[in-house]
Amino acid sequence: FLKDKVQFIVGMKKILPNDHEEQILNSIEKTRLLLTRYFLGLLLQLTIIFILYLIVLLIFGVENAIVIAFLCGLLNVIPYVGPFIASILAGILTMLSNIGNDFQDVILPTTIYVSIGFFIVQLIDNNISSPIIFSKSVNSHPLEIFLVILIIGILFGITGMIIAVPLYTTLKVIGKEFFPENKVIKILTKNL
Repeated sequence: FLKDKVQFIVGMKKILPNDHEEQILNSIEKTRLLLTRYFLGLLLQLTIIFILYLIVLLIFGVENAIVIAFLCGLLNVIPYVGPFIASILAGILTMLSNIGNDFQDVILPTTIYVSIGFFIVQLIDNNISSPIIFSKSVNSHPLEIFLVILIIGILFGITGMIIAVPLYTTLKVIGKEFFPENKVIKILTKNL
């Protein structure tokens, strides 16, 4: 679709009903723009988390810090559950990287310090970077994003949590294009 964008639009115009053609094409373009911004925001968030995790791991001298920070950062794609899994993974990998040292004097304190560091990184991410990045990228209030992820996560599990924001953004754009006079849609899409 990206390579043959012009042919895609020409093909879409041939199969779309004429009375809704403009609305559908506008929806596709606005959705593409917002989802591009969302995925760039997600990439920015993951980069920030990776760097902060790496700093924590390097401070405490954990071996293979880059690999551990990358894996744990990547798990943050899964909202709310991913950081918890990442913290457990970091604790296990920190213990494994210190095998051969004294458990009570080296392994346990290092693991506790890394866990505290990861907790602080998550506080920074959950309260500062994520709400700002995602609310600006998809033009939605942070509470709105939280509720959407929570509700779709309850209904569809982890997969639902991952696709919640892109799906919600797409539905908002479609609602604004096709039902602009609906009171609820006016409230939800006033920033689009």
